[in-house]
Formats: sequence, C-alpha cells, structure tokens
Amino acid sequence: MCRKPYKVSYSRVVATPTLRSMLSMNALSVGQPDIVVDGVRMDRPVRWVHVAEVRDVRHLLDGHEVVLTTGLPFANGTADPAAFVRQLVATEARGLIVELGPQLATVPPEVVAEARRLELPLIALRAPVKFVEVTEAVHRAIVGEQYRGLAFAQETHEVFTELSLDSADSDTIVGRAAVLVGEPIVLEDAGRRVVALAAHDRSPRDVLARWQERSRSAPVLDRPGTTGPEEWLTCPVGLRGSAWGRLVAPQPVADAVEVAVVLQRAAQALQLSRLVQRDAAGLQFQARESLLLDLMEARVADEVDAIARARALGVPSRPSYLPVVVHFGATAVPDQIVRQRRARAQLEATSEAARSARLDVIAGGVGDGQVGLVLALRPGDVEDATLDALNEALDSRQGTRQRATLGVGPAASTLVGATRHLRTTMHIASAGHVLSEDGRSWYRSSDVRLRGLMAELQNDDRVVAFVESELGSLLASDSERRAELLALLRSFVRLGGNKAAVAADVHLSRQALYGRLRLLENILGISLDDAESVMSLGVALLVNDLRAL
Repeated sequence: MCRKPYKVSYSRVVATPTLRSMLSMNALSVGQPDIVVDGVRMDRPVRWVHVAEVRDVRHLLDGHEVVLTTGLPFANGTADPAAFVRQLVATEARGLIVELGPQLATVPPEVVAEARRLELPLIALRAPVKFVEVTEAVHRAIVGEQYRGLAFAQETHEVFTELSLDSADSDTIVGRAAVLVGEPIVLEDAGRRVVALAAHDRSPRDVLARWQERSRSAPVLDRPGTTGPEEWLTCPVGLRGSAWGRLVAPQPVADAVEVAVVLQRAAQALQLSRLVQRDAAGLQFQARESLLLDLMEARVADEVDAIARARALGVPSRPSYLPVVVHFGATAVPDQIVRQRRARAQLEATSEAARSARLDVIAGGVGDGQVGLVLALRPGDVEDATLDALNEALDSRQGTRQRATLGVGPAASTLVGATRHLRTTMHIASAGHVLSEDGRSWYRSSDVRLRGLMAELQNDDRVVAFVESELGSLLASDSERRAELLALLRSFVRLGGNKAAVAADVHLSRQALYGRLRLLENILGISLDDAESVMSLGVALLVNDLRAL
C-alpha cells in the first residue's frame, strides 16, 4: 500500500531556561556574574525567578526557583546567613544570585561555605542589574517554552491521530516517533526481540549492538520512565497489566518529558493498530516480512546492518543461508479481504512449520500464493534433510490442506546474497508446482529449467500461437501418422539429431529413418539440419506435451 508522507513541521528546540543559560541573558550578563559555587542544579530547568529581601522565605517558594537578592536577608548583625541558604535548599531552589554593592561588598563566607556544603549554586553580581528586567527575561523564556511545549503536544497529537486513522503499521508509527523526538526509537516485544526500528541518523548496527543483553539489564516498567544502567527512556505498549512490548529511546534525550509524551502517543497508536489487526503474532510476522522485502528491494544492502536486524528479530548469524519459496497456488478469489486473509494464513502456517521444524527463518509474502523464506543453516545442516523437515512440518499444519511446493535457490554465505536469489526462486517454485505430477515436494533450478518455464507459460496466448505456428501442420495430419511422427520428432530433438541413435531409439533402419525425416521436413516446412529450427521445435513439443497432461 502506498502511504502519503506524514510531515512533522514543528522544530524541536529545547529552550527551557536553566541558571547557567540565564547568565548569558543580557539582563544578567551586564551584572558581570561570577559563579562562586557551581553544581548540577545549574543545568536543571528553572520554574520561576523570585526576588527575596526577607530572612524567612520558606512560605514564599514552591520549588525550582532562582532567588535574587541584594543581600538584605543576611546583611545585619542579627541575621543567620547559613540558615537562609538551608531554607533555599529545603524548598528545592535552583540557586541564589546575590548582587554586590555598597551594602554588601562580598558574599559572606558562611553563605559560601553552606552553599558549597549543600551544593546550592551561588552567583555573585559585581555590577548592579535591574531585577525587573531579569524576571521579565526569564519569565518570557519560561512562557515561551510552555507555549512551545503546547505546540509540540498539538503536533504530536495530530501526527498520531492521522496515523491511527490511516491504520498505519508499526514501522510507520515508530518511524514518525523517531522523527518527532529526533532520536532512535525501538519497539521490542515481550521476549525482548526488536520488531520495529527507526535508527534516525544512526547506524542500525550501533543502535542494536548487544540488544538482548542491554535490554535485559533495563527492567520493564509499568509506566513511562527511565530504566537500566544506560538510562533508557521506555514506555509499555499494550493494555494495562498485559503489556506485549515496549518502546525504547536507547540513548539519553534532551527533553525526557516531551519524549515520554511521544512514546505514550506512539504506544496508543500501536495498541490501536494491534486491536484492529486482531493478530497476536502480527508484529513478529510483519517485522520479519518487512526485513525480507527490504532485502529483496535492496533497501538494506549492507550485510552488517542486515545481520543486526535479523539478530534483533531472533534469527542468529549463520555461515550459510538458503532461499526457499513455498508455493500454495494462486488465489482465484477476487475479494481483496479474502485474499489478504489467505495470504496471512499461509504466512502463519509457513512460519509455524519452520518453528516446529526448529528452523531459524526470515519469512514474508512475496507473491500471490507464495511465501518467501531465508533459512539460516547451522554448521553441519544438510540441505535435503532440512527441506524434508520443513515440507513434513508444512504437511502436518492444520488448515494447510492445499498441497504446497517448495522452490529452492542456491545457498549463499551472506543473508543479503541469499535474499537476492528469492525472485529466481519464486519462478522455480511456480514451475515446480506445475510439474509436481512426479510427486516431488521441492525443486531446485536444475529440476525445472526450460520445462519449468514452459509449464508456467503454457497457457499464455503468445506461447499457444508459437506452438501452433511450429507444429500446426503436423498436429493437423492423419492421427495415426501424427502420433508416429511426433514420437520421431521427440526422439530427434532429445538425441540432438544423432541419426544413428534416433534410428535405434525408434526401431527403424537407417534408410527408413531418412524417409521419415524427409516427410517431417515436408510437413513442417523446415530443414532438420538447421539448429535454430530444431531448437524451436523442441520448445514447441515441450509445451504441447505439457498441455496434453
């Protein structure tokens, strides 16, 4: 299905003011700020700026404010400067800015000592500033950030609402989430296997390196939050109490609140998509099918990236890969919904058969009535035995009552190389399905060759016309003579025109054979000494015999 692009027009620029960023504002920089005590609170978001010139500020602060003062709270002899600092820390203030001047030439040493002990950032202003300009500048930035946050929330809402209405798949949803947050996003199932990945501007191999190990070190949370030694930001996906996966931002993010909002909306869209599909294994099938199609279309051409994605889906790296196509037969039903359900049932049956045969595969629908597979072969695996095991498991699957034929391509040492043979393998499977009157269950290219191609094309109008132009005069001849001459022509073509061998094959003397061959030439209007004519007659005979079956 061709989907329209989902545009994300809003530019994410994190502008929440911090104490450190405040020092670069013109309103404060004119005061020649001097960082007396640094600390982690310098880089934390500031909620507000408050001017305090009284000793007791506990009832004035709600937390995360920066306090401005000229030093009056600890300028006289009865003040307790250290206690003032402790009040700020108790109310979780972000820092203290003291303007020095005639009343306070230096910051009292007990203020410096207590601020350093309690890790409260302390800034001294060597020149006067207008406190009203400072508060206006900071509050303007805070309100602007709040507005930006609302705009971003609206953008997020619109993107995921549109995705939900369009029944977007998991790859699309995860991809839009990554664009919104500007970071890689991973969707993993309950077994910690990656079912969708949007690497953003990073390499998939870097994002997915040692994924299972890293994922298990990050405990699953029942709500959005940070977890594990790498501080992954995660969000569960699924109904409360029965999550079937989680979304992961696997590297530190600039604004955890916004990223969490995006992950929550993405999780809701994924759950809605799952409810619509009503498919318990849909994500895993979809993820493997997506990888298979990406490989076939050369959208993934790097072997390291291909192996990284395959490993994340639970398919290990192997020394050899075998392309196989399972052919169930084309669907005659015109109803598109019925066709899609049948295709899904065939993919499920094939995947379950591979699982019961203990085979590691990447599977996906590759054509009408065809499921493509790439088998990751273990060292020592015998191809024939592996194919027999897969065929036996397919035959035993409930609901797979239509006989399936396997087309087998050449094994390759790389996943990318094996997948590139799938299109040829599709032809082998189709040809084998037509030729399967011999009772075989799987075919290689050496088993079908030209016979297989002609079997597929035997009802094509152009092929029918070709056969008529080549053999029409012979087929219109007397029935008794026709059968005898057709048998002679088959022998002549099969034995490459070796007249001695042909004579022995059809039990004729050399002289009698020459007479029959001249009769054939007269009826067909060609020379049997012409190699191209003999080749054309051989193809026409092959199609005629196939159509007679």
